[in-house]
Amino acid sequence: MDGVILALESSGDGGGAAVMRGAEVAAHVAVTGPRVHGAELMACVDRACVQAKVNRAQIDVIAVNCGPGSYTGLRIGLASAAGIGRALERPVLGVPCFDAMAVQYVGAQNFNIRTRCELWPVLDARRDEVMTARLEYAAGQLKRLSPDELLAPEVLRERAAHGAVVFGAAVPVYQDRLKREEILLDRREFVLTAAAVGLQAWRQLSTVEDWRQLPLSAVAPRYFREITAKTVEQRAGVGDTETAKTQK
Repeated sequence: MDGVILALESSGDGGGAAVMRGAEVAAHVAVTGPRVHGAELMACVDRACVQAKVNRAQIDVIAVNCGPGSYTGLRIGLASAAGIGRALERPVLGVPCFDAMAVQYVGAQNFNIRTRCELWPVLDARRDEVMTARLEYAAGQLKRLSPDELLAPEVLRERAAHGAVVFGAAVPVYQDRLKREEILLDRREFVLTAAAVGLQAWRQLSTVEDWRQLPLSAVAPRYFREITAKTVEQRAGVGDTETAKTQK
């Protein structure tokens, strides 16, 4: 796919917007800090388009991190992507968070591209669990080996292969429970970028016969715990419904 991709990332403390021309990053604008996506994400889109010398009519596909991640952050990104998609009548592509994280990790300058390893990107799911997925990097290619999973750190530690790399925001939180001599815990700060979301979108689109035929429908978020992803009002509604069921 050699068209123009507008990529949005709002699932964590960082993020912003990026414009891709095929696999090349034409522009990348980051938000200024945590929890400001609601105020800054659309401004990042405008600035990225200006820097890339692209007007909105030239955008072919909108890509957005669909999760997992911060519930509020994901809602902002998905709503923004849906709004742009509707306005431009362009398809919106959901990009799984862990695939984008892996793309960014192996694309870093200090990553040895000749290595072969199992990768476990991890996010803090609270309640003594991590959100993760198992991927493999070999011969310059990334391959997903598992669906998204919710695991206790000890379970991940035991399942990880010899020489596996565990990285992401949950590592500093659970490092004592993830630690094992045969695996590498990368304790460095990891902030997912919109450019990585765009690059993963390009990878996904490269397997699509005709991206112009992609549906224009909104992208669904990938949540792990649906009830905690609901608003207070929605939770109250769920509770009332459950109460009504038990009273029948």
